[in-house]
Amino acid sequence: MINLNSSKQSFEGFLESIPEGVMVCNIYGEIKFVNTTLLEITGYSLQFIMNMNMEDMLDNWSNIIDNIHNTNIQEDIETTVKSINNILKLNLSIYVLYTEKIDDKIIIVVFKEIKKERKLEEKRLKGRAIYTFDKIIGKNKNFLKIIKYSKKIANSKSTVLITGESGTGKEIFAQAIHNYSDRKENVFMAVNCGAIPEKLIESELFGYEEGAFTGAKKGGNPGKFEMASGGTIFLDEIGEMPVEMQVKLLRVIEEEVVVRIGGYKQIPINVRIIAATNKNLKEEVENGNFRRDLFYRLNVLPIHLPSLRNRKDDIYLLVDYYMNRISRKLNKRKVEITDDQMNKLVQYNWPGNIRELENVIEFFINIEHIDESVVKTDSLYKEHKRKGSYIYYDEDFMFNMNLESLEKSHIENVIKKFKGNVTLAAKAMGIGRNTLYRKIKKYNIYCSTLEHDSKT
Repeated sequence: MINLNSSKQSFEGFLESIPEGVMVCNIYGEIKFVNTTLLEITGYSLQFIMNMNMEDMLDNWSNIIDNIHNTNIQEDIETTVKSINNILKLNLSIYVLYTEKIDDKIIIVVFKEIKKERKLEEKRLKGRAIYTFDKIIGKNKNFLKIIKYSKKIANSKSTVLITGESGTGKEIFAQAIHNYSDRKENVFMAVNCGAIPEKLIESELFGYEEGAFTGAKKGGNPGKFEMASGGTIFLDEIGEMPVEMQVKLLRVIEEEVVVRIGGYKQIPINVRIIAATNKNLKEEVENGNFRRDLFYRLNVLPIHLPSLRNRKDDIYLLVDYYMNRISRKLNKRKVEITDDQMNKLVQYNWPGNIRELENVIEFFINIEHIDESVVKTDSLYKEHKRKGSYIYYDEDFMFNMNLESLEKSHIENVIKKFKGNVTLAAKAMGIGRNTLYRKIKKYNIYCSTLEHDSKT
């Protein structure tokens, strides 16, 4: 059982250890926690920023709140933030946690410096593919068939279309295919089609000549296709590409040449194209959002990666892999997971797939290792005491428990908080005393102080 008196400190200690700016607020924009990194980014003192409202810092706060009603996670939001000296351009990620009150929401906002993000992206794009098939974890029979098929098509120059939900490892497979091919010594160029502004995507992919537009670099600039010539170009989130750009991409695939913006010279390219999407492109074609001819050009060698819920026999391997890898990375001891907890992990639906599983394991190592070396049975359901209420992790941030188990755990903790006083516990939970007694009997909850209270 986690010590509730230390859980708030542990949770905030975890947020403090994140190397990005972190802020915790409520639905009304009232700031509850700020880490040191965010203070350094903004230049504000802790006392000053705690008296601010999110509307004072973010011009688009109202839009963020509107979106919270539709989704628990918002990522890659470019915004302006008011600092002590000037206006900063930052990248935001928003995560929503729920309290015991249905209407209450705790919002975690992560601030990232765009320049830093772009430098990391550029470094990744210029680097080699690092993943190989022997680094892909899985023994599921259907999954192994996909790996075998991917190896078989690795040396072909035909285009590959990898489909699958977010977090299933599409880029990992693209890198592994590249590294298994005869192009492995050449460039692997990854491009996120959904992250490039619509006005810039053509120049990013095909390059531009000097004087092509205001601000064009002297001597021009090659595009990603030129830079990837001889190697592989990975077009991630291809379903987000604007329709007018799809026409130009189709021409490049068919003619194997590019023409820079502002130029006329046809530049030959020798590049293997691997595209990926989490969308159903057939539906996008029918809805007029994706060109049918481009779909067929890309879908020559299709690969569909299964969701984690369709390869649950691999969860044991993945948990062990990430437990070892993350504990080494964080220089922390591994956390023991009981058979009962492993069963809960296997039964969970995993909407975020492998990426979500990795995050959960990292969460366990960071939080559980602070106070205990072994995860207790009820630690799959976290409580963090904050100003008299409890914060329960949202299922997208962590994962589901059986509803009855959740209710039982909640009742036990509230009764313990009120030292067995059923009247006070029932009042705190907003239910009648007799109703609480029925639930106590239903879940076979025992407590010596409770027994005394029931006799009086």
